[in-house]
Amino acid sequence: MNSKNTKVRFLLKHIKDILLVTLLGMGISFLFYGSFDSYMRHIWANALYSALIGTLLWKGNVMVAFYIKKRIDIKKQPVKAVRIQLGAMLIYTIIAIVIFNFLWSVFVYKESSYIFTESGFYTILVQFVITVIIASILISIGFFKFWRIAVVNEEKLKRESIALQYKALKNQVNPHFLFNSLNTLTSLVYEDKDTAVKFIKQLSDIYRYVLEHEGNELVSVKDEIIFTEKYSFLQKMRFGENLNVKINIANGKDKFVVPASVQMIVENAIKHNIVSSENPLKVEIFCEEEYLIIKNNLQRKSVIKDKGGIGLENIRSRYAFLSEKEVITEENENEFTVKLPLLSKQQ
Repeated sequence: MNSKNTKVRFLLKHIKDILLVTLLGMGISFLFYGSFDSYMRHIWANALYSALIGTLLWKGNVMVAFYIKKRIDIKKQPVKAVRIQLGAMLIYTIIAIVIFNFLWSVFVYKESSYIFTESGFYTILVQFVITVIIASILISIGFFKFWRIAVVNEEKLKRESIALQYKALKNQVNPHFLFNSLNTLTSLVYEDKDTAVKFIKQLSDIYRYVLEHEGNELVSVKDEIIFTEKYSFLQKMRFGENLNVKINIANGKDKFVVPASVQMIVENAIKHNIVSSENPLKVEIFCEEEYLIIKNNLQRKSVIKDKGGIGLENIRSRYAFLSEKEVITEENENEFTVKLPLLSKQQ
């Protein structure tokens, strides 16, 4: 049943095309007659002529275009495909018009020299110009339609690629956080079992927060700071008064940052710097204009056991996917500073 319906639709489409070119041809041929009465006396001959020449040019050029598309990949060589298609169309059109008009003059007018007359020349010229204009418009429409689809598909693939990359970056955060937390816990188990038990309870609450926000591209500064405070509390169980984290974000709570970004920067500060009674580590977190600032005094360790963390590069990459604003780092002899752009939820 479907096959039959398809054939019927195919046939109706061709009939519609033939009627269209017939009416167009009859309208053009009317311009060559001196009077309406003269035109009406030859209306059926004009209808047949228009139907035949119109179908020959229309369907012939469609077949030429189809033939070329099968042999030249328009996706890979769009300019070449259009250029060859236009050239083939011009050649086919002029040959088809000349041959058809010659045969028509021989079998209908019984006058083989008609196409060499002034009237025959203008007939051929008008048919050629009109066919070229219509075919060029159709080819241009087809080309730009394909180009638009290609651009849309390219953007779609680009967005999908970015989304996959961003998802991969976010998926790094949870294992990273768990791995480093377990490393800290391992140290505490040997140093202080009671503190280790407290650490596990706090870690459970913190990891619940991590799981709740793992699907978010952005979190509020307020939530990120609460998370960082809990993480800092865990670290103070280990380092005591040797670690001092001071937070003041009164004017930035309505803004947003990348999840776990502040916590990771605090973690990096602890990881890369000496934390001892002789050299306490001081970390300040505050808002300044359009940035959330994380600053620590610089007292680098000479040897770092684990250099495989994701740290700042992960944060930079995630920001790059979400905003044109860049993460800024500054360093001098005494301090290391990271400035995280404060984002709005729309970004």
